[in-house]
Amino acid sequence: MTRSHSKGNWKLGIGCATAAGLLLIGGCNTSSSNAGASQTVRTSEETAPTDLQLLCASKTVEKLQISGGNALPVSSARSGEQAYQVNLTFEGGQATCIIDESGVVQSITPV
Repeated sequence: MTRSHSKGNWKLGIGCATAAGLLLIGGCNTSSSNAGASQTVRTSEETAPTDLQLLCASKTVEKLQISGGNALPVSSARSGEQAYQVNLTFEGGQATCIIDESGVVQSITPV
């Protein structure tokens, strides 16, 4: 009788483990509904390529002699047909950089 009793405990343990696994999986939300989705706003505006943003950041550090040597691009957008405006932030301020598609910085202006 002890042998069938231990088999029953084993089956009960497997059943509990399976039920726990199903409950865990059931708790995951795999629906494609947008309820509760992040309210991120996306625009169709064209942003500057990453290399041009980083070049603007580097040139801004040089021109404004930023202590710590860090300026981070926070946004960018087209500025005319062949240029971009890159908005930068750094410790102690912000700046705007205008750069053309070939990588020539046209202006850097502290904000």
